[in-house]
Amino acid sequence: MSITTDEREETGQGDPRFRNLISADNHVTEPLTLWEALPPHLRSQAPHLEVRDGRTCVVVEGRVLTRLPVPKELMSDVRWKEGDEIPSGELLKKIAESEELSQLVSPEASDPDGRLRDLDRDGVYAEVMFPNQLIFTLFRLTNPELQLSLCRLYNDWLHDGYSGSPRFIKIAALPMLDIDEAIKEMRRCSQRGFRGVLLPVHPDYLGHRYNHPDYEPFWTAAEEIGMPVHFHSGTGREQRPARNPGGAVINYVITVGGADETVCFLTGSGVLARHPDLKVVMVECGAGWLGWVLHAMDDAYREHHLMVEPKLELLPSEYFRRQGYVTFQSDPVGLNNLQFTGDQSLMWGCDYPHLEGTWPDSLRYLREQMADVPDESIERIVWGNAAALYGVSVPEI
Repeated sequence: MSITTDEREETGQGDPRFRNLISADNHVTEPLTLWEALPPHLRSQAPHLEVRDGRTCVVVEGRVLTRLPVPKELMSDVRWKEGDEIPSGELLKKIAESEELSQLVSPEASDPDGRLRDLDRDGVYAEVMFPNQLIFTLFRLTNPELQLSLCRLYNDWLHDGYSGSPRFIKIAALPMLDIDEAIKEMRRCSQRGFRGVLLPVHPDYLGHRYNHPDYEPFWTAAEEIGMPVHFHSGTGREQRPARNPGGAVINYVITVGGADETVCFLTGSGVLARHPDLKVVMVECGAGWLGWVLHAMDDAYREHHLMVEPKLELLPSEYFRRQGYVTFQSDPVGLNNLQFTGDQSLMWGCDYPHLEGTWPDSLRYLREQMADVPDESIERIVWGNAAALYGVSVPEI
């Protein structure tokens, strides 16, 4: 969709500070029918829609992971009953016919050419692509074979459909229940042009925290291959621990803010120190917490030096500033903390096509929250850091 001169001026597309934006956090919607290609003995365990307690639910390995907010009136004229698996094609057709629901996600989001049109509309040159549905189920699996099969199917689908433009920065999903298989899949995807890999921000289903020696071969391989490792908020742990009043607010904050734990494990344990070329990215977690965490880690290292193990040559904060990144979409608190974090670790992302994202008004959001940010910092945050990390060549301004 083209925009007029007046719209370009109003949104900021005429402002050179906000040209060539790179969104470091977008999502691509994989089709629910993708899992039909699984071997028969795994198909019933894969993510699918099912009626449970009268609700449309995402069911994996026989467990309900998510209850979808599908309005009851949408389901009132269909034949599905308790325990039925819902044919995804039929549900998607019903959603498309619903005027209310069809407005929630851009109809272009599942088409490569359509996505590029939506990026153009938003003033975005390139996007880092994470799964949409799979991201919240993959890392709560317990079956290594199922997890590996889902990863390979998704990665193949993403490669086949989104390798036609350098504006698509593809991130591979990895089967972390089997570290050897995860390394093999990372190498395979690296050879196919993927720019990074995805792990759960919380390894609750993996058996060990990220300071465990079992992960050492993986960190070594990621560093050797040059694949940034991404930890997306809300993955690997129950997203909705609060079930009573206040749940919507409580769960959102807990989910988004959980990346501080991962930063501490990777930094304080010496993972980043042992692997100086390893890059790690905390995704869709905001940046307002980062300044305090960097300060608190340094404070703990100094004040408890007698108990600290391992001993580090640098302060914990220095390792993260050297090798770590966080992404945000609308976070004036994080932008006002640059004196504590620096600008080298921040990357903006619009979270397209999610409701809480800034598309299609990203430029307006950026202008408002970056009003007092120096121009050189704006350049690094909105495209420079991402271009360097992912090897993206942006058009000449």
